[in-house]
Amino acid sequence: MKNSVLFWAFLLLTGCAMGGGKQDSSNVYSAPPVGSSIELKTALTVPGGETRVYLQRGVVVTKKALDRYYPSCNFELKKLSETDRTIQPEAFLVVRVQPQTSEIVYHPQPLQLAGLRSAGMDGSGRPMIMRALHLWIGSDRQPDVMRLTCRGGLDDMAWASPPSIDAMRQALGGYASLILP
Repeated sequence: MKNSVLFWAFLLLTGCAMGGGKQDSSNVYSAPPVGSSIELKTALTVPGGETRVYLQRGVVVTKKALDRYYPSCNFELKKLSETDRTIQPEAFLVVRVQPQTSEIVYHPQPLQLAGLRSAGMDGSGRPMIMRALHLWIGSDRQPDVMRLTCRGGLDDMAWASPPSIDAMRQALGGYASLILP
């Protein structure tokens, strides 16, 4: 019963925070709506053997160089290819917005034995998670381009949040613009 009350209170408060009025681009719970567009201004190369190209702090970064504690975005293709592919400049229409939460198993340091650290945990018993938004995009000219995914930083479950519109724009830098309807 208690969980049910908390769930409905959360939904009510979230609904009020996201309801009517002007979109607040600094609010982490104010997602870009369907009908927004992503205007890619510069061609992006997706490396062979990959389906994504990552952007963080306004520059292209490799998956290995990605700072998981800072907001980032990536364009994603539907099909894997062994050769490099280029996503050409175009205005992509956002046709669906999907929130996502992922528990991250991330070990930047060498593996510790004897159960000193649990997989996916920060050592305190709480999972580290990353909240993200999948912006599903459509294109007749480039049908293999599937979506733009933007993530907030990896954080403790209690503090993790999706990226704000401002954080998404900062991650995209001069490569792409996020335009709200």
